[in-house]
Amino acid sequence: MNRLGRVAWLLGAVVLVAVGGCESGSDQEKDTSRSFPGTTITVAAVGDPAALTAVRVWKTTWERDTGGTVKFAEAPVSPGDFGGADVILFPGDRMGELVVGRMVLGALLDSTVRPPIPMGNEAQPVDPLAFNDIVPPFRDQVSKYGSDRMGLPLGGSALVLVYRRDAFESDANKAAAREKGLTLAPPKTWAELDALIGFFHGRDWDGDGQPESGIAAALGADAEGVGDALFLNRAAALGQHPDHYALVFNPDTMEPRIASPPFVEAMTALAAWKGLTPPKGETFDAEAARAAFRAGDTAFLIDRAERASRWTDPKKPASVGVAALPGSPRVYDPDRKLWQEARSGLNRAPYLPRGGGWLVGMSASTSGRTRDAALDFLRTLAGPETSRGLLTEPAFPMLPIRNAQLGSGLPDPRSALGVDSRDWGAAVAQTITNPRAVPGLRIPGTAAYLAELTKARIAVLAGAPAESALADAARAWDAISKRLGVPTQLWHYRRSLNKLVTDPRPPGDDAK
Repeated sequence: MNRLGRVAWLLGAVVLVAVGGCESGSDQEKDTSRSFPGTTITVAAVGDPAALTAVRVWKTTWERDTGGTVKFAEAPVSPGDFGGADVILFPGDRMGELVVGRMVLGALLDSTVRPPIPMGNEAQPVDPLAFNDIVPPFRDQVSKYGSDRMGLPLGGSALVLVYRRDAFESDANKAAAREKGLTLAPPKTWAELDALIGFFHGRDWDGDGQPESGIAAALGADAEGVGDALFLNRAAALGQHPDHYALVFNPDTMEPRIASPPFVEAMTALAAWKGLTPPKGETFDAEAARAAFRAGDTAFLIDRAERASRWTDPKKPASVGVAALPGSPRVYDPDRKLWQEARSGLNRAPYLPRGGGWLVGMSASTSGRTRDAALDFLRTLAGPETSRGLLTEPAFPMLPIRNAQLGSGLPDPRSALGVDSRDWGAAVAQTITNPRAVPGLRIPGTAAYLAELTKARIAVLAGAPAESALADAARAWDAISKRLGVPTQLWHYRRSLNKLVTDPRPPGDDAK
């Protein structure tokens, strides 16, 4: 970019500063490049329409500052039909479907989020999006599909380990644990967690005269996907080798890996929790697991960190600690087909559900002045001040994905009384800043693949051997890939990993 181009970019960048939703300033001079009188943009969501709840708060501010008009689609839109919407909120696991339909503007976005590198003695340009403050897994992976940036990240999702402090701090429990060679502290490995769950199960660890259970988790069918994410987190600790980028498929053949040793071991270990939960705990979905933990029936809970408000009773909040999920001292090499000791002693590769979290993008069909207005609104939503406000919306909670926000703990501590805000912040930061974080599956057919995984989990809990249930799931995955086209699915999977070389377009796509 020449010097004239840099000056033009800087002049445009200055006007993209996100505006706080509660600020006044109607008497301030308006920037003419952000003036869109007579222009209407429509905002819609793919999936849960609750995603628009927090965004609606910024409608008045943006309209005041630009003169444009914002409308919201009342019903969710599909990845193949936006119904004329211009700005689209979507979960990362739908990205592959959006790419298939060429619905979201991709490559052009990247030039709008980073200031040009200064030349010579030029001053560092202002970055109104503070894009470098976004943690690397979201900045460089979750928001991209291959080399194309498909949207700007708004918020994340991650699983954490939640525990009752009274169970850990009881003198009687500490003494009993010492006799068994256990330490009452957040576990570093999954095996340590298994041992602690077994220790607490059937013990009156809170002193109420009744025995409690070890853990509550979404072991059954679960619309939120927490059960599948739990399984894949444990499998990733065992099977995401540091020399490889792919977890669930072979990135050269599209052969499923879910029936390989790390997945079988993870499934077998989780099935062993069946006798360590409250009654019928093997059928719990995410909300049932939260209810059991909230009632004081279990010592542990594994849940989405953004659901912290559901962990305690606001009328009688318990003291709750939070930790990152454990790792594994050994890891499986899928090429050599053997186990190895983990480098640095522990293999951690957090699996991020929902393709990592939620993004905002722009419809590829939007053009002209409407396109300019839509891009301005998109940048406003993704800006540092606006994103902080989005995180406090209880109707659609998300995790912070900016370094500056991670250090503050819970976005709204009043919504999660009793939950240690510092613990929560540290656990979330350790998880989503991990450079080896694995964004959840986000290729075409993701829902179908995960549905087969759910079937396998439920079959194992019902007594089926993990090897056979996962082998059945792998055959079902093969069938899905064949139905959608193996070469095309392989292109999408490699593209979704962001690390491997792919052609610009999928096989058989001759469109210009």
